[in-house]
Amino acid sequence: MIFRIKSGIRAVLKPILPLIRSIRSYPARRRVQMQAALLKKQSGLSICYLTAQFPNRPALRTEYANGGAVKLTFLAEHFPHSFPQASILYTVSSVKNVGADAIILYAKQNGIKIILNQNGVSYPAWNSGNWQEPNIRMKKIFDQADFIVYQSKFCRSGALKFLGENQCPSQIIYNPVDINLYQPVSKPVKNRGPVLLLGGNQYTRYRFETALEVLKCTLPLLPEASLIVTGKLWGDNQLVSMDIAKRLLKEKNLTERVTFSGAYTQNEAPGIFQRADILLHTQYNDASPSLVTEAMAAGLPAVYSASGGVPELIGLEAGIGIQVENSWEKISLPDPNLMAQAVIQVWESLPVFSEAARQRAVDQFSLEKFIKAHQELFDQVLG
Repeated sequence: MIFRIKSGIRAVLKPILPLIRSIRSYPARRRVQMQAALLKKQSGLSICYLTAQFPNRPALRTEYANGGAVKLTFLAEHFPHSFPQASILYTVSSVKNVGADAIILYAKQNGIKIILNQNGVSYPAWNSGNWQEPNIRMKKIFDQADFIVYQSKFCRSGALKFLGENQCPSQIIYNPVDINLYQPVSKPVKNRGPVLLLGGNQYTRYRFETALEVLKCTLPLLPEASLIVTGKLWGDNQLVSMDIAKRLLKEKNLTERVTFSGAYTQNEAPGIFQRADILLHTQYNDASPSLVTEAMAAGLPAVYSASGGVPELIGLEAGIGIQVENSWEKISLPDPNLMAQAVIQVWESLPVFSEAARQRAVDQFSLEKFIKAHQELFDQVLG
């Protein structure tokens, strides 16, 4: 009865939820608008980063940051945050700010160049509800950009399909990894099983459930295998989600095989990667996950869903991808048995896969390469 009442209330409120959110966010939005009005153009190279904390600086490595905000940490270390005077406003599509429209408007009015780092877009398989709404927000900035950085070829194809064309210059620059911070460590392979890592945040429940199925399918041949699960779980109430997760472990008899590490900072991340042997990446159509390049830099090959931008990152030798149906309309999950077979194959040749993963990270995704590409980009935008 209580569930039916709650469902009825949600049904009544759903049409006016956008208005309610708008009213609740008005004070913060108004404050940001007043701060954005202070933006002034400055000659030379000076960058203002549009973060959730605008006009404050991006997070430091010792502070918590995830998703698209992480690359702003790296950029700000080399190109310091400048406010209110700037020549470039740098924003990431997946980093939200309630006053983004006003910030972009004031920057454009004052001749400040807009660089958009475009991550993935919203589509029916990713968000079965009102998937168009996030794209409307992104398109406002997308259309105003003076230069677009796509995080992968997949990000570019998604943007062209769901946001449309923008005639401004563009370039693909993959997310970076600090190869000096993420280092492989030697671990004994004999007389133990592989430690699998389900990294990042588990905002979608299927990622976790698929990983459990893979572990279950792996155990008959590698009975000492185990799994580390990092980050936040799905849902607003983490206690409820953890209760569900532990119940699933009990049902599958995996309680002793799975550990949870919780959220972590960038400085804490290498230690977590170094505890594992193989990255297990089960997310469908992941656009350009830094998690994958960080794992490779730490010498972790990946067994992954061959969808989205992940195959671009891993290449042919740094892991094994399991083919799934490519679709914007529905989520297609990899076969757990095939993923388990891939885990076994990687484990049997772990030194070869590990070396290939590390080398690919060094060659393709180093922080130095990322910074150099942005220096050239900034010079080009400023003319």
